[in-house]
Amino acid sequence: MEAPPRQQAFVQAWRVAMARPALFAGAMALYALFYALPLLPGLIQRAIFDSLSGHARTGLNVWTLVALWFAAQISPLAAVFFGNWAYTTFASLSRAMIRTNLVGWLMFAPGPRPHPGTPGEAYSRFRDDLLELVNFMEGWVDTLGQGVFAVLALTILWRINSEVTLAVVAPMVIVVIITQRITAGIHKYSRAAREAEASVTSFVGEAFTAVQAIRVAGAETRMLGRLDALNETRRRTAVRHRVYVTLLETFGVGTSSFALGLVLLLAANVMREGKFTVGDFTLFAAYVGAATSAPRWLGRLLARKRTADVALTRVTRLLSDAPAEAITAPAPIGRSAPKAAPPLRELSVDSIRCRHAGADRGVDDVSLTLAPGKVVIVTGRVGAGKTTLLRAVLGLLPIEAGSLAWNNEPIEDPATFLTPPRCAYTPQTPRLFSETLRENILMGVDASEAELAEAVRLGVLENDIDQLEHGLDTVVGTRGVTLSGGQIQRAAAARMFVRRPEIVVLDDASSALDVRTERLFWRRLFDLGEDRPAVLAVSHRLEAYRHADEILLLDEGRVAARGPLRRLLRESALFRDVWRETSHAGANHREAAPLAELEPST
Repeated sequence: MEAPPRQQAFVQAWRVAMARPALFAGAMALYALFYALPLLPGLIQRAIFDSLSGHARTGLNVWTLVALWFAAQISPLAAVFFGNWAYTTFASLSRAMIRTNLVGWLMFAPGPRPHPGTPGEAYSRFRDDLLELVNFMEGWVDTLGQGVFAVLALTILWRINSEVTLAVVAPMVIVVIITQRITAGIHKYSRAAREAEASVTSFVGEAFTAVQAIRVAGAETRMLGRLDALNETRRRTAVRHRVYVTLLETFGVGTSSFALGLVLLLAANVMREGKFTVGDFTLFAAYVGAATSAPRWLGRLLARKRTADVALTRVTRLLSDAPAEAITAPAPIGRSAPKAAPPLRELSVDSIRCRHAGADRGVDDVSLTLAPGKVVIVTGRVGAGKTTLLRAVLGLLPIEAGSLAWNNEPIEDPATFLTPPRCAYTPQTPRLFSETLRENILMGVDASEAELAEAVRLGVLENDIDQLEHGLDTVVGTRGVTLSGGQIQRAAAARMFVRRPEIVVLDDASSALDVRTERLFWRRLFDLGEDRPAVLAVSHRLEAYRHADEILLLDEGRVAARGPLRRLLRESALFRDVWRETSHAGANHREAAPLAELEPST
């Protein structure tokens, strides 16, 4: 975000208004008319009382004036009806535009996307923080209308009696000064209240997704205690914020009463002198409340501006690398479809370097090449940089050095280029949604039943589906809670295969499978023959090693050895150690004996 925090709300609100200028200007004009029309009843009321007291200045009789007074009272209803329609339409469209832009940037913008924090925090910013900008704009409408009324009313009152009018103006000046002080407190506690509310939302969201872990650990009481503490913090900050807002409102109302009292005192003297009629007094009484409330509306606008600044600062952290116009652009930013590319002949990764922020870990000077049907397996000890390598290739982590090329053409942004149908990815811990298994696999892909069945077969998921009560139409629950870890991994693999990518990337995606299922998974993939995509996978399994055209052995982020299985067994003591460690640590111990047959004799 480019706009400094003190200017964010005005700058971003102006961009929102300019997205639909006619609708916003129409709402502003109608509300200004709504607030200005009450000037007429006051003038008519003055004429009525002057007529009754013998100081009439027009030829209209009392009943005609009463009829006009009722008409003037009713006329603002039309203005407020159409103004309400215009502004409600504008606000609804603006909220939709802002949220669309936010999702568009997070999902489609170039480069690796930084993690926006916990889901609860992101939800709070989507739901609450972005609304503050539109609420701030609503304050523009009210403040403009009140300002128009105040200027016209004070002009009329000044022409009647300048001395009495000063009694109305003086409290308004005091209101402006004190309002500035109060809004500083509103700003302070608005920020604290937002942070406290986000903490509660985040904690509740995480608790609902970890119910089983909480129960297994017997941590229900402590979890509720933590929630109580967070809610208490939220309560205290919300109360303090509300106190300041109420103080602003109360101070404005008190000022109106004070101004009316001054008018009463001064009016008595000038009425005795014959310079002030009963009608003049009723006009002052009719105008003074609304006229002196203008600074209160201005103070409320400034308070909303401060709250909006806080909210936009929080959104800035969510979109840390976004341009200033990302939230309020009339059309979503970064949502263009990737350019078409010729079929894969070769994907080359040349000497890439990727380090984690704040840590001396990652990968350095790693190169590899993928071609149609080629299988590259990445292996190594825990922390060697295997997952980092895959995520850097896919553009999910920023590359500090090196390059990627598709058919010798440089890839400028891997995050948007290496996506289906060019490339599909199954992470070690996939994410499922609270939908049916079918919807989790397809996720919008227009696939035939035969294509879906083939993807399910490649994911070795067909037997599991037969055992589910509703088959593919079974709702899997939050994050696939009704499925086992292995079923979640295979559902994610089926999601990958149904997209028919030219490259599949697997990050130890069979780690939760039993040996038989895992062997079947790899064999079905490798048995595709000429239709087999290029494969880049992290694995420690014999079945993957045997079919690999090349195995990359990583050690502390660098390539320690590379080549086919037999060569690594013959030439790399580190590879043999890695194999033995992983085989004795997990299901691979059943494969240790077959692998021993491949080891060179000593």
